[in-house]
Amino acid sequence: MNNKSMFYETTKYRCLVYEQKQTEDIFLTMCGTESCLPGYAFHTKNRPGYHLHVILAGKGSLRVNSKLQDLRFGQMFITKPGEDTWYRADEDDPWTYCWMTFDGNNAAKYVETAGFRSGVNCLDCHVEQEKFYSLANKLLDLPELTFANDLNRLAYLLQFLGLAIESNYKGEASSHRENEYSTDTYVEYAANYIRANFTTAKIGEVARYVGVNRSYLTHIFKKKMGVSPQEYLLHAKVSRARLLLLETDLPVGEVSRAVGYENPLTFSKIFKNIYGISPKLYRQQNRAGKKQNNMPDPDGTGDEE
Repeated sequence: MNNKSMFYETTKYRCLVYEQKQTEDIFLTMCGTESCLPGYAFHTKNRPGYHLHVILAGKGSLRVNSKLQDLRFGQMFITKPGEDTWYRADEDDPWTYCWMTFDGNNAAKYVETAGFRSGVNCLDCHVEQEKFYSLANKLLDLPELTFANDLNRLAYLLQFLGLAIESNYKGEASSHRENEYSTDTYVEYAANYIRANFTTAKIGEVARYVGVNRSYLTHIFKKKMGVSPQEYLLHAKVSRARLLLLETDLPVGEVSRAVGYENPLTFSKIFKNIYGISPKLYRQQNRAGKKQNNMPDPDGTGDEE
């Protein structure tokens, strides 16, 4: 392929034709914004690449392989390689859209993850359309052929696709996305997050961080780890507390707060449920010789024995 970049701009149209592969996995070939004239139509067969459009205003029609759909503001549509495609702006309320065209080894995977599976060319947009428009304009503001711009264009393309994928996730009735990553990966990320943030972590936050539904996370986590995420979090807190009891002279009340429990009595009850004895007694029994049982209690928390 001959590397070339062409930039076109009018009051209603901006377009960058960009024939340079940034990577083999995914690369940009075109980006643009257009406020179409009433009735403006475009027809193509076997056009290479994926052309993802986000409708910013107005209405129009899309026909792909003889299937006709009426589209409007708040939707996005895509044309795929090998399709017989025709789209047309409405006569009374012509659409304005932005688009990016891309291809590469991972292009089909990203398109399907965004919800454009086989036979699907149109979806509702569940993120602000202005975000897509902003990315397209930022890319169009970099028409010069430089290595830095190569990387920036790729970054804007990936963000554009990321918004499309985010839109699909928000639009799905269920956020169970088992097929995106392996269950082991989800569980590993969840467990790492819990261990790193056990003092403040809540399971809903863990699920959002991992990117799956809370009930789905609980199901796969328990299947893999033998305990629920909530139980894993509790054990992470109490395990850290046990070390603080053995390795420091912090009062039990401070140990409690250090692992995320503001109420020392609540902490003591949880600790006792797991280890069978109170934190104070655990410290006494496991630090033999450090202090005598008949000495005054340095913790001063009055926790249950």
